[in-house]
Amino acid sequence: MIAPSILNANNMKLGEEIQEAADNGITRFHLDIMDGHFVPNLSYGPELVSAFKKEFPKLTAEVHLMSNNLPVTIPLFVEAGADLIEFHLEATDKVEEWLDYLHAHHVKAGLAISPETPVEELQLYLNKVDQILVMSVKPGFGGQSFNEKTPARVKRIYQMIKENNLEIPIEVDGGIDDQTIKQVKEAGAKIFVAGSYIFKKGPIKQQIQKLEKAAN
Repeated sequence: MIAPSILNANNMKLGEEIQEAADNGITRFHLDIMDGHFVPNLSYGPELVSAFKKEFPKLTAEVHLMSNNLPVTIPLFVEAGADLIEFHLEATDKVEEWLDYLHAHHVKAGLAISPETPVEELQLYLNKVDQILVMSVKPGFGGQSFNEKTPARVKRIYQMIKENNLEIPIEVDGGIDDQTIKQVKEAGAKIFVAGSYIFKKGPIKQQIQKLEKAAN
């Protein structure tokens, strides 16, 4: 599955570009939410998620929450209608509580992990997550280069999941193009976040087709 990151879309034509991607088979969109504290950048608020779900009710709104003020931000995005919320393992010492909170509010719960964090730290939470997001770049900025250690990290997480007899999709975010998508798919990833490659490198339809061809 390809999940375009709208952070790299044209904000003045956001609805049009989401529709164009949806017309070319995309069913899930990745919404990067940055608070200016956990990461130095700022992006969207819950109003965007509400507007997205109102305009595109059949599409999945996947919120990548880059915030360490979870008591404020998670309830806001639950209320806004997010289908899945991924928060960072590094953002809280109450990981299990927030996974339970999301499930109690009928929202799928994902855990994101930054490049510098040992993947073994995910082990404690594997039985409660619906998805794992592996960052292949430093969180907070679009357009970064792919971290070469990512495929090995994805492979190790995939092994951990299988060792626990679980089925948890692994998503990779950052530097995904028609070359890196092959590497992380072979390592065990199933969902691929692409922003710059889809929205800034050429016609949206053409870029989606290139990624799909490379992945298959």
